[in-house]
Amino acid sequence: MSIKKNPSRQELIVAHLTIGFADIAAYGTAEAAFDLPGNAVLVGGDVVVTTAWDSETTATLKLGDAVDDDRYTSTAVNLKTPGRTALTLTGYKHTVAEALNVLAAQTGAAATAGSARITIQYFVEGRSAFTQG
Repeated sequence: MSIKKNPSRQELIVAHLTIGFADIAAYGTAEAAFDLPGNAVLVGGDVVVTTAWDSETTATLKLGDAVDDDRYTSTAVNLKTPGRTALTLTGYKHTVAEALNVLAAQTGAAATAGSARITIQYFVEGRSAFTQG
């Protein structure tokens, strides 16, 4: 049997979201951040802390879904340190349309400053923008 080529092509879809310390309604509660279509597969992305959270003790962020709250951040991102953290990518396919959630937590006195940008890159299995071949 020969491999059957797939002529369908699509560009990567990129979405980003900037959140600040005051944008989080309830620390410790997951909040929807991105809506994904069914058959979406993340292939890239990161969390960039642009302004460190100044909470007293800790401030962290996880990115996941309803089943796994840290699917894309196997280690919670430290929001108290500026810098870039690449997402953890496993090839997981979201078989149904669903939200990616941000779960932020902090301890000690609440933050009065802090900002981070989350970027995701994904394709949708079965979608075709054009063909080649």
